Amino acid sequence: MRFAPETQRRRLSLSLTPIIDVVFQLIIFFLFTSQLSQSLRTPLELPPEAGDEQAGVVKAPLVVDVDASGRYLVEREFVELDRVVSLAVALGEEDAAANLLVRADQRAPASAVNALANRLADAGVRAWKLGTAPSGGQ
Repeated sequence: MRFAPETQRRRLSLSLTPIIDVVFQLIIFFLFTSQLSQSLRTPLELPPEAGDEQAGVVKAPLVVDVDASGRYLVEREFVELDRVVSLAVALGEEDAAANLLVRADQRAPASAVNALANRLADAGVRAWKLGTAPSGGQ
């Protein structure tokens, strides 16, 4: 049996530095994007109610906020009720499993939320969720 001399054997080395660099960059990216998505939310005082635990994890493609004065906001911009309904209908046509999340301030008039619910039902949008705060506000 013939063995190669020690100088002819190839040594396989693995440098962990590039792997660690990539992992740290991914961690920083995900931390930044999660903080950015939280800062884009409209600050509302949501009603304190027990809700679905999964609803906080799943992101809704369309979030409609109803502020304390009863105005509708989509991505922090005031929109009319007709525009909210047309966005919800268009979203439903794109993806049948799309979710609509309505976040209503607890000081908002019930008539604004009821008007939105009635218009959505008339347009055929029957599946949507109402955002709540798990323990006393957000």
